[in-house]
Amino acid sequence: MALDLDTAHELASLSGLVLTAADDAAALHEVVGVAERVIPTCDGVSATMREHGTATSSAASNPWAEELDTLQVVVQEGPCLNCMREGAIMRVPDLERDGRFPTYGPQAAESGAAATLSVPLMADGRTVGALNFYSRKQDAFDNDDVAVCMLVAAHAELGLQAAHAYLSSQSLATQLQGALSSRVVIEQAKGVLMAQRGCDSDTAFASLVELSQRSNRKLREIAELVVQQASANGGPQR
Repeated sequence: MALDLDTAHELASLSGLVLTAADDAAALHEVVGVAERVIPTCDGVSATMREHGTATSSAASNPWAEELDTLQVVVQEGPCLNCMREGAIMRVPDLERDGRFPTYGPQAAESGAAATLSVPLMADGRTVGALNFYSRKQDAFDNDDVAVCMLVAAHAELGLQAAHAYLSSQSLATQLQGALSSRVVIEQAKGVLMAQRGCDSDTAFASLVELSQRSNRKLREIAELVVQQASANGGPQR
């Protein structure tokens, strides 16, 4: 297939994952959706990612593609896994008769799959996953399809990395804000106890920790309770 204007727009949309994806999983689902739309000869697309050294079926455009993807992970055999191991494109015109996949091929064929195409997803020079295109027709993917799939993968790599970096920075900012808020209320609670008991800062903090452990509640919750009680009583009293 030739690269037309609609395909170009679809590919360009992948650069906007940083603005549209709520999390990494949502970004992957957008990728497989675009991939399915730009390759009309496919009947389903999946994304397999390497997580902690293990291949995991992470997203699919439909349940059939997810089933075919998961089957490879279960039997530990298939074009997707070879693609990830070798960091190379894997095109299989006839799954049932391909001798490289004696277990996966026949089982996938029983599920209706006839041909597959897997393209590696890269990050920092490493293969981190694969985009997998499934078809119910034999020899469904020609050289033009391979070229477009490579473009999809290249745009997806950039979009996914940008989205991941952005989402990670948001998460870190939220964590830091939470930590700062916790510190503020703990300091307030320490001030309350110091005023009430005439103790120093370390002793006040130790008291908060003891209350937290004894009640099996978070230190922040105990600090908030101390501050709320002091406020309800008209402020710290000695």
